[in-house]
Amino acid sequence: MTDHGPGIGDTFRTVNGSAEGSVLVLGSKFIAQMAPAATTDEAGAVLAQRERRYPDATHHCWAYCVGRPGQLVERSADAGEPSGTAGRPILDTLRHAGLENAVCVVSRYFGGTKLGTGGLARAYADAAQMAIEASTIITRTVVQHVTIDFDFDRTGVVFRVLEEHGAHLVPSAYDSRAHGTARVPASRVADLQRRLTELAPTRVDLVAGELEIL
Repeated sequence: MTDHGPGIGDTFRTVNGSAEGSVLVLGSKFIAQMAPAATTDEAGAVLAQRERRYPDATHHCWAYCVGRPGQLVERSADAGEPSGTAGRPILDTLRHAGLENAVCVVSRYFGGTKLGTGGLARAYADAAQMAIEASTIITRTVVQHVTIDFDFDRTGVVFRVLEEHGAHLVPSAYDSRAHGTARVPASRVADLQRRLTELAPTRVDLVAGELEIL
């Protein structure tokens, strides 16, 4: 049976929109927000928005995982809390949930009682988990745009190989040759090129273009 789905590394789980969760521990309130973010700049914008919304919070600790699958950038910050008690627990919670292209910011209001390093780490992780549980989780796919030019007698080969790789041709023009575009799961583009070269050498030209997240 032919697998028409995306390959390993072409899909990832993320959040669809923002969601909040909070916990109260010995008078300290931890307010967490989950939000989608595809770049470090987008994650920074979420942090800035939280700082404006809760300007009197004691700390704004955060973590994010951004970038395309296999090339993730992961960062976190304790934002004034003892080292390793805030940013890392938030990041570990994101990892445990399998979320990418997402940011979590936890704003803390100090309640007057110190929680200790273990208590802080649990509180930040619990707040992040509450926000994740309030989120809508979706799966997204990374595809690559390709342009294909081919001789008309290669039409059957082109359509068959594209279907094998989970893609369909959208014709764009016809002159002495046929021209079209397709969106191919990113991990399959190299194999698509190889298969077309094997079956129709010198008669099919493929040019890989931009990546897109669907």
